[in-house]
Amino acid sequence: MSTCTNCSHTIPEPAHFCNYCGQSTVSFERPFKPVFTDMIHETLDIDGRMIKTFKMLVKRPGQLSLEYCKGKRMMFTPPLRMYLVISIIFFLLWPVLYSMGDVVTSEMASKAEQYPKIMFCLLPVFALILQMLFKKTYYLSNLIFAIHFHCIVYLVFLAEFALTSVLAIAPDSGLEIVVALLRWPLDIYLLVYCALALKRNYGHSWRSTLFRYAMLILIYLSVVNASVVAIMAMVESS
Repeated sequence: MSTCTNCSHTIPEPAHFCNYCGQSTVSFERPFKPVFTDMIHETLDIDGRMIKTFKMLVKRPGQLSLEYCKGKRMMFTPPLRMYLVISIIFFLLWPVLYSMGDVVTSEMASKAEQYPKIMFCLLPVFALILQMLFKKTYYLSNLIFAIHFHCIVYLVFLAEFALTSVLAIAPDSGLEIVVALLRWPLDIYLLVYCALALKRNYGHSWRSTLFRYAMLILIYLSVVNASVVAIMAMVESS
């Protein structure tokens, strides 16, 4: 038996959280290595759920959002946690991979840095557009769908730029055709993924789904592009 350092209630020995206030029993009065390991474990959710969640996210478009909103949450990594992990990796690697690609101007590089930031900030707007297009739905369920969809977008973008960076590492290798052939399936996968995810998650007919899909992409990309242009104008004027 141990005592909770937050509320002083007694905690059964095998427990990792206080039954009364919910605080973790992890102590920071330990060597750095085990504390750091525990922090990484909690952040990345390395307990099997992350792998299972990732597999469903990639292989079954829309199913993860549907299952989570139906209440099957304990078996999956929380959407926000997974989004934070993937977005952190994305933001760390995006500038590096982009700079290793084709020759870019300073303006192109600046825009390349702005787009992922804008997408991150406009995530709630994406959910709001879904709310407008799919009536009689709840905003939080649309937000969860938006989080999962942006996770896929980030992963596909990273894969595409990783392929492009190969050409920068070996410019005279003759791999241009191979890289192009590998990027095409990724583009098609993303387009098909979104359509299937919308169909499965919202349950509309294909005609209704494809119409709303087109409207979603049109409105969202317009908002993203307008935001980037506005930010670039502000940066140039300052």
